[in-house]
Amino acid sequence: MLVRRASISLVACVALGAATIAGAAGVIRTGHPGEPDSLDPQIAVAAPALVVDNDLFEGLMTLDARGKPILGAAERYEISKDGLTWRFFLRPGLVWSDGKPITSADFLYSFRRLADPATAATGLSAWIDLIANGRAVLRGEKPVLDLGVAAPSPRVFEVTLAAPTPYFQTIVAFPVFAPMPRHVIEQYGRQWTRPGNMVSNGPFVLEDWRPGQLVRAKRNPNFRDAAKVALDAVEYRPVADLNTALRLFQAGELDAITNFPPEKLEWLKTNMPKELRLAPSLGSTVYVFNHRNSKFRDPRVRRALSLAIDRNVITDKIVRSGDRPTDSLVPAALFGRAPKAVTTGRGAALVESRRLLAAAGYGPAHPLEVELLYHTSEEHKNVAVAVAAMWQSVGVKTRLRNAERQVVEVATRNGEFEIVRAAWFSPYEDPMGFFGFLRANSVANASGYANEDFEAALNRARDARSDDARLRELSQAESIIEGDQAVLPLYELVSRRLVARRVQGWRDDNRTALRPARWMSVTGAPSTP
Repeated sequence: MLVRRASISLVACVALGAATIAGAAGVIRTGHPGEPDSLDPQIAVAAPALVVDNDLFEGLMTLDARGKPILGAAERYEISKDGLTWRFFLRPGLVWSDGKPITSADFLYSFRRLADPATAATGLSAWIDLIANGRAVLRGEKPVLDLGVAAPSPRVFEVTLAAPTPYFQTIVAFPVFAPMPRHVIEQYGRQWTRPGNMVSNGPFVLEDWRPGQLVRAKRNPNFRDAAKVALDAVEYRPVADLNTALRLFQAGELDAITNFPPEKLEWLKTNMPKELRLAPSLGSTVYVFNHRNSKFRDPRVRRALSLAIDRNVITDKIVRSGDRPTDSLVPAALFGRAPKAVTTGRGAALVESRRLLAAAGYGPAHPLEVELLYHTSEEHKNVAVAVAAMWQSVGVKTRLRNAERQVVEVATRNGEFEIVRAAWFSPYEDPMGFFGFLRANSVANASGYANEDFEAALNRARDARSDDARLRELSQAESIIEGDQAVLPLYELVSRRLVARRVQGWRDDNRTALRPARWMSVTGAPSTP
């Protein structure tokens, strides 16, 4: 028997982007640090694509202004007593932006398409693991028809999970699980996301896409709640250079930017306090080891590199934006505890770092040499230079290599790196959102890390029948990866944004990186701060 349950949890992932056309009433223009690699939610990998797709599509659940999951295309849902079967009841009268009806068959097609090895390119396809037979289907070991999803009637969609997943309603709020327009995809193939071809079901629909310049989405009159969407359009403009983004914002050509040069923080506090938005996020900056590389298979080497870094210097002297130094992957708040002090990079930590390197066979006659890859950014460069100097103090030689964001993302996915800088965001307020980056055989695991004890702890957490038991197993999983030094955390990220005063509906209590434009409005014409 199925029982109704209203369960809510927080979400996170990525940053709102974009902008142009100054002076347009009813249009919000925001800038983000990269270009969408695709607007197909089930193909895209780059974070800016998620930002756009989040406004173009609506899943069974969706995100409110605070980043919390609320009912979307579904008007209600039921969960079986064992937590395995989720039954979603679609709202009546749902249609695509072209007016064609949406039924449970569209969700069935979408989930199966995401699980199909021929489609699954995005790291978020790893969430298919949560569904019964999902992992086997992703690996090509079982046919797509064996995935644990069903459409017993036009307005009922069922998902059978591999194990109870209390945050599943958050997962299906992401556009990767939104319905996909099969009739359009089959008509246009890979060109279905081009302006004029693309059909979606969210509050906005694609109007224009000029690569390197802008993506523009206009209000979708066929959206189920179109009357409550205040904006006429949203523009997303890729601006990789932080100084350029700041200049555009100051000139009134952008209504919001998702980052700014860290050295401008104090000036902004004095001169633009009403536009400056600093708030906690669910993200961490990490250096990721390539565990396929023989140098990094030795945990002594990984630990030595971590001990040599003075994270307090990085956050206080270089980044200077309120980020919290950490040597733990998962923010302490997600375990309900206070953050611990970080003392690496000084005194006894440096002595231990040198000892571990010597024990691993490295020293003056045979120094450890590593390459650190990061995407082009003055801030990331400054951090990398500082870390290289800290490693040099314990006898490690570092080659620094930078490239454009998309080049780094491709190299990371292909395992073409030794150590790479990454920003990892949890899509929900739960440690599992971070552990997913290190799970064996997950497409989100670019590091190649694998530990049977870690997997076993996560499996026990999955099967736990109480919140306390689950949290104990997740804490054990954390202890395992920390003891292994599976990854090199640097600091917990604070979201750094500038938002024009004319923008209404921007919530600082949203810890996610997604700010759905559906909940925003603008007043008056753009003006300089």
